[in-house]
Amino acid sequence: MQAPMRSFLFVLAAVLPTNVLAETCDDRSQDFEARIALCDQAFEAADTPEAAAQALSLKGEAQRMLGQLDEAAATLQQALGFNAESAWVWVELGNVRYDQGDTAGALAHYSAALAVEDYIDAWANRAESWWQFNNGQRCSDDADNALRLDPQYAYANEIKGRCLIDLGQAEQALSYFDTAISLIPGYQNAYRNKLAALAALGRYEDLVAVADEALRPGVVTDPNPSIEEDILARRLLALGEYAPPATVAAEADALLKRYPQNLAAVNVQGAALLADGKVEEADRVTQVLRQNPDGARMEATYHDTLARIDAAMGRMEDAYANYEAALNLDASLSKTYARKLSELGFLPLSNAPAGVLTALRRCIDVKKTGCVMSN
Repeated sequence: MQAPMRSFLFVLAAVLPTNVLAETCDDRSQDFEARIALCDQAFEAADTPEAAAQALSLKGEAQRMLGQLDEAAATLQQALGFNAESAWVWVELGNVRYDQGDTAGALAHYSAALAVEDYIDAWANRAESWWQFNNGQRCSDDADNALRLDPQYAYANEIKGRCLIDLGQAEQALSYFDTAISLIPGYQNAYRNKLAALAALGRYEDLVAVADEALRPGVVTDPNPSIEEDILARRLLALGEYAPPATVAAEADALLKRYPQNLAAVNVQGAALLADGKVEEADRVTQVLRQNPDGARMEATYHDTLARIDAAMGRMEDAYANYEAALNLDASLSKTYARKLSELGFLPLSNAPAGVLTALRRCIDVKKTGCVMSN
């Protein structure tokens, strides 16, 4: 099937003028392989540096969409050799670096684009890079510049919302996510990050309602499975904040039937079973957390759940190790642990992790299996 298509493209290239070739190379109805072949012909026929750069940059974009990242980077670098004043080429090269996991490189290329032109995609994509670096203020500033150029740019609204969450302004973030969803109905990532804002505000029942809307058939026309899984996990976490433990455990079980390796669901299920008094079952279902499949990143809350299960099972040294691991990952838990230890009669000398762990060690030495810091 490929040979006739390639023969047709070579014949087409022989009869079309350069400007038409370039337009055909940019034809989004063509598959990416066909566009690459047409771009090669457009490059061969280019009679100006700008035309050559255009053909190469469009080829690089198609290569990126095919996942040919090294090839795309080389093609786009070649394009810059013909026209280093093209902001679009700099942005596309930044996109390649971003896809390669080189966020710093991506940020540098987006900045190079902005040195050439006040370009909306450069502002928006650089905001995304700052967000990856956990720099909420710079993320917000760049998103504002993108929105200055086009307030109706859905992607920039969605990014702005994420920046605001990181700046502790979750309430303000909600309006940006709502705008993004109104501009692109079914905007899945905007729904996901709206859930993050609602979680930050402690509005768990609202979160579940929004998640249910995002998951309703037909709302998201082309769902990304990994985002859908994350929405389901966030919904489950919110349910765990207010629903009866038996309901939460059943919801977790349903999610795990679809996504067996979702550790967040395993953790919620274990915590719910523990809260429902089903200690041995909680211990059984959370074994996967202890095995840490494929080197998955352990969250502080996972260690907290395991610690409480260990304590309930009388494994106090294991409990201590998991409480320590939880504190190492999230020092803010020390205040919660300090309060629980105080209730057991072991007031820490300080709320710092070291003070809490010292009090926990005393509690275990004195009360043995009675030192259970339950929720």
